[in-house]
Amino acid sequence: MKDELIDKIANTSILFIAFMVLPFNAIIYVALDESVYLWPRFVPPVLGLAAIILAFLKSRMNFSIKIWSFIVLLFLSGCFNLILGLLDMASLWFVLAIVYSLFTLKRMETLGLFIISFIAILVVGILMITKSTFIPLDYHFENCQYTCVIVRILHFLLIGFLIYYILVNFYSRLQASMNELTNKADDLEVLNIALNNEISEKKEIQQKMIESVIQTEEKERKRIAADLHDGLGPLLSAAKLYFQAYIDAGDLNGKNEIESKLKYIIDHAIADISRISHNISPHILENYGLTIALENFLGEFMISDSIKVELNVEKFSRFDLKKELTIYRTISELINNTIKHAKATLVAIDIFISGRMLHLVYQDNGIGFSVDEKMQAKQGMGLKNIESRIHSFEGNVIFESRQNKGMKVTIQIPYQEILIHEKN
Repeated sequence: MKDELIDKIANTSILFIAFMVLPFNAIIYVALDESVYLWPRFVPPVLGLAAIILAFLKSRMNFSIKIWSFIVLLFLSGCFNLILGLLDMASLWFVLAIVYSLFTLKRMETLGLFIISFIAILVVGILMITKSTFIPLDYHFENCQYTCVIVRILHFLLIGFLIYYILVNFYSRLQASMNELTNKADDLEVLNIALNNEISEKKEIQQKMIESVIQTEEKERKRIAADLHDGLGPLLSAAKLYFQAYIDAGDLNGKNEIESKLKYIIDHAIADISRISHNISPHILENYGLTIALENFLGEFMISDSIKVELNVEKFSRFDLKKELTIYRTISELINNTIKHAKATLVAIDIFISGRMLHLVYQDNGIGFSVDEKMQAKQGMGLKNIESRIHSFEGNVIFESRQNKGMKVTIQIPYQEILIHEKN
């Protein structure tokens, strides 16, 4: 972008110099009318012709060649003014040549041009002060009035415009760059604020997830304690009583009857232990996969008269055990919520694979609830736990429910098949 700006300034400057050739040549020709020598009259046309040729060829020339050709043209114009003894106008041409030499981004060359120009002006100035003659200065230039004034006005117009044009373009570009930097700084500030907000949200979510895990673990402990206390505890107490009765029994018939009841109680205790163990760690899931584990878990609900459960599972291979366990726990949680709160008579569960995602759609025809209120209330921790589990695997969950319109849960979780030898 910087090279384009410099090239634009150089091209415009060359065109402007070529445009000013005609009035310059006309005025200088008149100004040199009383010159003792005629050859100085022909120098401006030659330089003007060079400027016109350069203007025609500017688009075809290499930038470096073009800019140095232009600098040489400006420098020669300064030298011509020195020959005429016009130190002020020569200085302007030299300054202009030095300014354009900066476009090449070669500081030593610019410094060299400055030194040469300074030495040339210094030498001519000394010669003029001492009235030494290096080339006859008898051009009677000091006697001209109108033409000399016009020449200086044209010099100011040409050189002043070029310097103004250069500064305006560079200032505009500098201002545009500053505005761009300011906008980027504002964007970075907005981005920084957004990042800070995101970090705060992530910390808040992480804290909620930790709280959800703690509450889930506490809930599981309470459920296991309740199963042991309400299920297994009475059976063991009854077994103890029957065992004492068996010891105290005197006749054989009484002992046989007590043995039968003890066996019944022990069988029930073993079944309860198996059920509690399965709830803690479903071995069927680990050994046979999600589909078999769900069919086994939902079997008792499928034969119930109070609620009907429809399970539709597309055939798919085993995948990550943690994800299988998450889906299993999620369905368990949803079933328990439906039975306890929804007063539903029908539950439909659909599981299928689409692309690289496993989709779970859970629906019931219960009384429904307000999702927002449930998620904000303490009673909604079950839904938050489900959400945290699914999000931990980069999945997505959507809860949909309205009063008397049932509930629908849509879950998507990344799926990647695991071969048997990989699992082993």
